[in-house]
Amino acid sequence: MDKELAGLRASFERYIKPTDEEFRLFARHWTPFSFEKNTIITDFGETEHYFYYVHKGLIRGYFLKNGVEYNLGFSYDGEYSGVYDSFIAQQPSTWTLETISNSSGLRIEYNKLMELLDEHRLMERWIRLFYQQVLVGFGIFTKSILGDSAEERFNRLMNQSPHVLQMIPQKHLASYLGMTPETFSRMRKKSMK
Repeated sequence: MDKELAGLRASFERYIKPTDEEFRLFARHWTPFSFEKNTIITDFGETEHYFYYVHKGLIRGYFLKNGVEYNLGFSYDGEYSGVYDSFIAQQPSTWTLETISNSSGLRIEYNKLMELLDEHRLMERWIRLFYQQVLVGFGIFTKSILGDSAEERFNRLMNQSPHVLQMIPQKHLASYLGMTPETFSRMRKKSMK
């Protein structure tokens, strides 16, 4: 668990700089998790009770409409995950969180995190800065889905996160970008010329 804790600390330090003592206080409530590939962590209609730090693995968020899956996002090594809106509101989820590969890391229960946020201003700053980043990212994603062409969305992905092509199945990336797998494949081939 030492590697997971070191990763958790590094993830905190993207936002805040806790002392060793502060980190010990923050980390004591995080417990290990491990899920096999294709495990539904939080299903549509369930309330999210955990906030996750993904040490190793790949997790996606998606929803179903008329039998079609729509991917909302992905979390992988060194990132946070969870059904954030359900977690914050403690209300049933409107989407599903599922592993794409074997995934492990640390997680904290809602009540434990709320206690830390109430007791430690630095933790409150961490979560505020994290959710600020999520909101900005979601705004960019929404604008892109609504206003950009499929080619513009594909090119943005290639410029910002080309590494995901090696990690995330093409069908999931296509769904995330709001296009068919065939369109995604055609654009990928064109970009490799």
